[in-house]
Amino acid sequence: MFAELLSKIRSGKVNTVIVWDPSRLSRNPEDGAQIVSLLACGKLKRIITASYTFTSSSTDQFMLGFLFADSKRFSDSLSEVIHRGLESQVEKGVFPGKARVGYMRHPKTRLFVHDPEEAPHIRRAFEMYATGKYAKERIALWLYRQGVMTNTGNVLSPKRIEDFLVDPFYYGCFLWHGELHQGIHEPIVSKALWDKVQQVRVLRGKPRSTWSPDRNFCGLLSCDECGCSFTIEKKKKHLKNGNTLRWTYYRCTKKRVFAKCQQVFIREESLIEQCLAKLGEIALPDDWAIPMLEQLDRWEQEEQDGLAGRLLEMDQSIEKIAAKLRRLDDLRIEDEIAPDDYRARKKPLMNEKIALEARRETLGSTGLGYWLAPLRKQINAVWERNLPTAGVDLNELRDFVAEVGSHHRVNSRKVLWDWIPSYAPLARRGSYEEWWRWRESNPRPKRDPRWRLRP
Repeated sequence: MFAELLSKIRSGKVNTVIVWDPSRLSRNPEDGAQIVSLLACGKLKRIITASYTFTSSSTDQFMLGFLFADSKRFSDSLSEVIHRGLESQVEKGVFPGKARVGYMRHPKTRLFVHDPEEAPHIRRAFEMYATGKYAKERIALWLYRQGVMTNTGNVLSPKRIEDFLVDPFYYGCFLWHGELHQGIHEPIVSKALWDKVQQVRVLRGKPRSTWSPDRNFCGLLSCDECGCSFTIEKKKKHLKNGNTLRWTYYRCTKKRVFAKCQQVFIREESLIEQCLAKLGEIALPDDWAIPMLEQLDRWEQEEQDGLAGRLLEMDQSIEKIAAKLRRLDDLRIEDEIAPDDYRARKKPLMNEKIALEARRETLGSTGLGYWLAPLRKQINAVWERNLPTAGVDLNELRDFVAEVGSHHRVNSRKVLWDWIPSYAPLARRGSYEEWWRWRESNPRPKRDPRWRLRP
C-alpha cells in the first residue's frame, strides 16, 4: 500500500496525505527520503497530521526529516530492548515463545507448566512411537480420541506429530537461534526416551502400518502355509425381524498364485479366544507373582546402601561438564571461538549434562534399584490378574500379543507364534523340574537358549 501511495503521488492523483503521525510514513531511511523528495519537488503539497501540517517549505522539510530520523532511532531502540529482554529470558532458562502441545502458561507466573489434560497423552505418544510399531497417523488419531487436537478441532497432521517428536523442549531444553539451552520448565519425557524416539525415527522414519480402528489384527498375522498376510472380511445378514447379524473373518490374501494355499478363514471370536488361551501359558499365579515382587522389593532395599557414593560421583561428573560449559562461554564472550564451532561443541556437552542430571534424579528417587524396573514391569505384565481378558480392548490385546511373541501366523484355524526370549521360559516352565539360578560348570552350547535351565 505504501508503494501504491507513492505511485499515485508521482502520477498526480494524490497531492495531500492525512496521517496520524509522521512515523507512520517512514519504515526506513529510504521511505523517508522518498517522502521528503516528493514534498520538495511539489508533487506532494501537504502532509496533515494530528498536531501539525507539513508543507513544501524548507523548515517543514527539515522538521519532517528530523522526525523521520527520530522515529527510526526509536524503532531501533525498541528492537534492541525487546531483543535484550528475550536474551535475558533465555539466560534464565525461560523459552521466549509459544506454549508447545502439552504445555500451558501459568496464569500468575507466566511460566510454562504441564497441561493436566494433554501432558499425560503426549508422554504416552512418545512411548508409543518409541516402540517402532506406530505410524504418525495412528498416533495422531489416538491423540484425537484423547482430546488432543488442533485449535480448529481437527486431527493433528503427521508434520505436527513430527515437530513435537524432535523438539528438545519436551525433555527440558529448547533451541534459540540454533543454540541449545537448558530450560527451567518441567520436562514431559526423559532424555533417554527422547533419544530412543530419535533412533526409531532414523531406523524407521516411515513405518508401514496396515492398522485401522476396525482392522485390529491386520499387519500382525500371516499364513503359515504360503507366508502371505491375513486380511479382514465382514459379513452381515438382515433378518425379517429387523435385526442384523454381523460376522468378522480373517483370511489369507493368497497373493502368491503359484503357492496354491489351502488355508481357510478364521472367525474373529475364535482368534481372540485362542490368543487369550495362549497368553495363559505365560500367566503367573498369585503364589508366584507376589513372592517375586516381594523379592524385588528386598533387592531394591539392599541397593540403597551404596546410593550416597554413586550420587556423589554423578554430582562431580555434572560439575565437570558445567565447568567445561563455563569455559566455552568465556571463549565465546572473548570472541576466541566462531559461533558455529561454539554451538557444535556446546550441544553434546549440554546433552550429556542433561542425561546425567536425569539419571541422577532417577537414582535419587528410586535408588540403585532402577535396573529392577524392567523386571518388575514384566512380572506385572504377565501376572494372572493383569493379563488381557475377553472384554479387553482389541487394540490393547493386539499390542500385547505383538510384544510377547514374534512370527505370528495361522495354520488350520490355529493361531501360532514364537515366544520372545524373555517370555519363553514362562511358556515352557511346565517342562522343567528344577530351575537353576547360576550357570553350570559345563553348560550346553550358547546357541541353545535352554543352557541356563536344568531339565
